Amino acid sequence: MKIGVMGTGGVGGYFGALLALAGQDIHFVARGKHLQIIEEEGLRVISNEQTYRIHVHATSEPHEVGPVDLLLFCVKSYDTDSAARTMQPMVEEDTVILTLQNGVDNVDKLAQYYELSQIMAGTAFIESSMASPGVIIHKGPPGRIVFGELDGTITERARTIEQVFKDAKIDVRLTDHVQQILWEKFLFICGVHGVGTISRSSLGQVLSCPETRKLLIGVIEEVENVARHKGIKLPEDVVDRALQLAESYDRQFKPSMLRDLEWKRPIEIEALNGLVVKMGKELNVSTPLNFAIYAALKLEHQKIVDPYWASVVEKSG
Repeated sequence: MKIGVMGTGGVGGYFGALLALAGQDIHFVARGKHLQIIEEEGLRVISNEQTYRIHVHATSEPHEVGPVDLLLFCVKSYDTDSAARTMQPMVEEDTVILTLQNGVDNVDKLAQYYELSQIMAGTAFIESSMASPGVIIHKGPPGRIVFGELDGTITERARTIEQVFKDAKIDVRLTDHVQQILWEKFLFICGVHGVGTISRSSLGQVLSCPETRKLLIGVIEEVENVARHKGIKLPEDVVDRALQLAESYDRQFKPSMLRDLEWKRPIEIEALNGLVVKMGKELNVSTPLNFAIYAALKLEHQKIVDPYWASVVEKSG
């Protein structure tokens, strides 16, 4: 199977590398220094399980890859529109686009450019990130993918993709209720990423402080309320399950949004707590905790993407 990977970071780099090790025909789309190192030295993965370096085809030009059978779409949410336009040379009528991004509105964005029938949704449960150009670091248990067709049917093409992942020794589950899975992950990351980033703290610190632990639970409960008002079917104990998942993580775990903030890179605040606030307004559901996180981190994001604006505002005051 010819597989393209858009976004060679913690998710795309980790799973793409495992597929490459299994002998799949993999093509990474990357950019900048990350691409340069991969081209010159290969992609290095440092993991609890094993550390290895693979030499694979990587490019910044999707037309050099051409049409693929499966396209793993793993870019940051704020790059969705630009990446969707850029990757068109890799997509033909039978190409399956599997989004493994954070958030719950990525399919809607992709559907502006491609047929819904071409898109599958999924999510990755993994503690991994790009440690430096050309290097992916993975901690905790092996990464896991849960994915499925948008309409909940179990199709032959989905089973084929599932088998490709299994052959690469990737922990994978094909589901007939992918929307529920996406929302369970969404409320988890809105809480863990939002609270961890605004407090500049590891997950262990957040859970150990009574006040931030209470804030984490409150943020998750707000997202659950929004989901139920949207008609999303969630387990009755979804908040407890999210908290149990958080407790199972490495205590030193830092959310990717916090790492991005520390490294002064754009953050996914609009696709997480910002989206909760937006949907809450549309549904007339109060989301004060998510709004507080959104407001504070949107300012941080603005300072990162437009430092000139930040300096002008300070001087004009």
